[in-house]
Amino acid sequence: MIVRTLIAAGAVMALGGPALAQNAPAKAAPTAAGMTLEQFQAKNGDKLFARLDANKDGKISPDEFAAFRKQNAEVDAKASGKAGKRGQRLFARFDTDKDGSLSRTEADALLAWRFKRMDTNNDGVLTLEELQAKGGKAKVGV
Repeated sequence: MIVRTLIAAGAVMALGGPALAQNAPAKAAPTAAGMTLEQFQAKNGDKLFARLDANKDGKISPDEFAAFRKQNAEVDAKASGKAGKRGQRLFARFDTDKDGSLSRTEADALLAWRFKRMDTNNDGVLTLEELQAKGGKAKVGV
């Protein structure tokens, strides 16, 4: 369910970016064909990290990660025991230095992983269709 939460957050941020970026410095605009990984990370990384880092210490703790996941409690409640532990496994997978928190670099790696899953044709660009695809249509299962 964290993946579904991240998918939803990424899609909302990607589609709502122009309204949220009015005071942000100018960044590369998506190409006519879609959005590259760098654009995806630039558009979503700061917002996602700020949203998850509740105490603003520059790291995402397991508690902050769990609190973010709690927003999707209905989905988690329907998950089986195995599926309900996906968030913990996902956190552990991206906590590469095993310090018990996700740094900005590790959070960017999480976004890159998500981008790769969403880029169903492997062309390095997310099209509007790929951004709007249902979670079940991603090329890699979770």
